[in-house]
Amino acid sequence: MKKKIEIQKIIKLLSVALGIFVISKALAFVNLVRVQAYIYADDKSHAVTPYKHISLQSVLQKYGIPLGEADIVSKDVKKPLKINEIIKITRVTKEKKRINESVPFRMTWSRRYNSNLRKVELQKGVEKDSVKDVIETYHDGQFYAREVLRDRTIAKNFYRLALLTKNNKIEKIYDLSKAERMKMVATAYYPGDPLAWGDGTVTFLGQKMQRGIVAVDPKVIPLKTRLFISGYGYGYAGDTGNLIKGNRIDLGVNNAREEQSWMFRDTVVYILDPSEVY
Repeated sequence: MKKKIEIQKIIKLLSVALGIFVISKALAFVNLVRVQAYIYADDKSHAVTPYKHISLQSVLQKYGIPLGEADIVSKDVKKPLKINEIIKITRVTKEKKRINESVPFRMTWSRRYNSNLRKVELQKGVEKDSVKDVIETYHDGQFYAREVLRDRTIAKNFYRLALLTKNNKIEKIYDLSKAERMKMVATAYYPGDPLAWGDGTVTFLGQKMQRGIVAVDPKVIPLKTRLFISGYGYGYAGDTGNLIKGNRIDLGVNNAREEQSWMFRDTVVYILDPSEVY
């Protein structure tokens, strides 16, 4: 009977000891779960366990969280984490680019011609092109900053010709710096000129002879070509002549007096484009 009571006491003591052990382990687990720090990276939250003598860098390695050389960390990675501390890792990437930028044509001078077939405007201006070599920095995929490594700007000054409507709206623009140019010897003729073909009032194409009509050698400048002639203005290749061969042109003018000012003058002819109309 005495032995039975002693066995019961032993069992009771063992039960109490086991209960205390289980409770202590449970409390330790709960405490372990509560003792955490948080690392935010790549749009994710990582719950980690801080250790008093282990650096943040070691914790990152333990939990497989990579860290790039340029990445920004909100805490010194050599120091240990604290309980409930929040760490932010910002991913930093850099990209080298070449940026081409253009500043549109800015007019600095202009002159209108109204007497040759249609209204045109000769314009002088400047256009700028720049090439930049840059390094762009992104934080978590979002643009952050730009560093210019090299900046080259080329300014181009040139003339252009604008064809205008009757309401002075721009119909078409020609960049004269890109147009084909020819050095020509110019003469002139006028309606009723006795030296002109027929009576000088109708062109080879059957058009009315007037200022702006230009007689050309079709082998050099095709008929029905829009032109711009230095010192004369807009022109249209709409006529031919027996003496107009090679680099010769005959300019339609208003009268004999104006004809005299164009007696074998050297000029530059800009070839614009073919057109069925002026």
